[in-house]
Amino acid sequence: WNGNNGGSSGNNAPNSSYYKTPPRRKKNPQESKSTKRKKSKRRRRSEKEKLRNLYSTDSSPEEDEKHRRSVRTSRRKKRHGGGRKRREDDVSDTMSETYSESYVTASLTDRLKSAEASVNVFQRMMIRTKLLICNLPLSAAAISFSIVLLGIVWLRRAEEILTSCKEVNFHSSQCNFPEFPGCYFCDTFDHWYQVATKFHTICSYVGGVSVALYAAKAMLFGRVFIDEMSSPTTASPAGLIFMTMALAFTGNGPAGAVAVFVASFLHLALLLWFIYMSLAYQTMPDPSWFPNTIGIGLCAVKVWFYNPLCGHFLIAMTLMLTFLYYPISLIRVALNEKMSSTICWMQMICPAISLYSLAIVMQPSFKEERPDISHFQTMQRSVYLPSMTCLFGLCIIGMISSLHGLAVRWKQIQKEEFTPAHTAYSFPLLMHALAVQAYRSSLGFFSETGEVNPALKYALEIYWIVLVTVGSFVAVVCLIMYLSFLPSWIDVSTCDELEPPAPNETSMFETVTWGELLIQPYVSPTILQSNEAGVLVMTHDYENNWDTLVRTKNVPAVGFEPMMRSRTFNREREALKHLVGGQDVIHEGDEADDDFCFDDVNV
Repeated sequence: WNGNNGGSSGNNAPNSSYYKTPPRRKKNPQESKSTKRKKSKRRRRSEKEKLRNLYSTDSSPEEDEKHRRSVRTSRRKKRHGGGRKRREDDVSDTMSETYSESYVTASLTDRLKSAEASVNVFQRMMIRTKLLICNLPLSAAAISFSIVLLGIVWLRRAEEILTSCKEVNFHSSQCNFPEFPGCYFCDTFDHWYQVATKFHTICSYVGGVSVALYAAKAMLFGRVFIDEMSSPTTASPAGLIFMTMALAFTGNGPAGAVAVFVASFLHLALLLWFIYMSLAYQTMPDPSWFPNTIGIGLCAVKVWFYNPLCGHFLIAMTLMLTFLYYPISLIRVALNEKMSSTICWMQMICPAISLYSLAIVMQPSFKEERPDISHFQTMQRSVYLPSMTCLFGLCIIGMISSLHGLAVRWKQIQKEEFTPAHTAYSFPLLMHALAVQAYRSSLGFFSETGEVNPALKYALEIYWIVLVTVGSFVAVVCLIMYLSFLPSWIDVSTCDELEPPAPNETSMFETVTWGELLIQPYVSPTILQSNEAGVLVMTHDYENNWDTLVRTKNVPAVGFEPMMRSRTFNREREALKHLVGGQDVIHEGDEADDDFCFDDVNV
């Protein structure tokens, strides 16, 4: 500097603006929401950076710097050619979210694999068994129920086509499997009959084992079982456990009789509890209600063999609930597009259970058994077939409603991956086939000669064969898919996930009792709450050898409802809050949906 006052003109003169700090940018009130969103993302990045530093002790500083340089280079390439360039010191403050997630996950995965490999075979088997009992979804009862139904329908098919089987009276001592109106007496030395009976027995044993697993879950892991039973959404498959229990243990001596009575009592308790929850959450009947309510009809027909009075009481409840819930469910499935396809497919089981149960309990005695019939028994014979025909008509309506529900939601079904909720596809066709067979047996055993058109009998037989074939194929496919995905739903990894809130801490807790409408433009609040809270599972830490109960969304279903994607959940939650009149709530960890528009909701 030459010392002159005008030294700024010198060669070494400092720039006059060098010491001036740039003025702060004024705060724009319109950007407050986006600023909060950016701050929330920055907090999440810093938390993931802390996790990366915590779990990446096995890597050297040179490797960390190498990864950091590669991330900076890739970010510069993506940013090249447009947008605001970020300062060099900002890059070190905001690590790539993708890099941090993958790096933490890879590091944790390597450590968990090494810790798991150090466990011996016996310990690993014990851990897997414990995880299977605790984390087995309630929807697995649908697979067990479909297996038991497979044994029943194929045994009946064998009795019809084998020449060694002859028709006998239902109450006769020669009736070995009284599972339909009328009965057959077969030659036990027939090879194909032996194959059919062994298949029936194996299916019953599979159902019994699944029931034992759920009993162990309720006794050993009561907290998980209670959490599943505390919401109408997650508790919807529970009734299938007792329906399987009633079908699998009937006819197995005194122990089977006790099991059937226990199943009937527990299903009655579940029915009362589910109705109470539905009133508390103000939900309306839909097909997901049927396993817990109408399903008690299967317990009614099995307990009727041991105690007719108890059977009549339960079947009366079944008929009352059928005529109360079924019309409402038909309307809601037809007019509510927000209902999932898995729920719509179960529409056909409501009248099917009622028809199957009433066809056995209401069947009159044969004239050869009771020639001195009373006036009531005469009236019973006169109204039996018309009643069965009326219920069969309701079954056909239910089938049409289920097919319509799938056709309307076919684009949605094509985008879905297989989840525990998709076990709802496995059993409705077989249950419908059971009802059709009961109606066929009623016509065959209790109609007078020439009273029923032979063409009708032939059409019913063809329809039943198609149902059994297609239903068996669907059940087997669901079984194979379920077994292939089951290990990932049992041994759940939650290391790369922020734990979801408990149900009473969710953003939907205040609006969960908003209820449902006959025709509603929004997803049920109970379904949204279940999606936000996830499911409670047990995870095993192989490094420290302890078990922990955590909530997770890595199990992609809640009851018979597939888990929503984050974007879909946010859109449906904001739509419900607009209807309720609440304010938009953005929680940390939620992905903001900038494309949400209330006009997209069909109000």
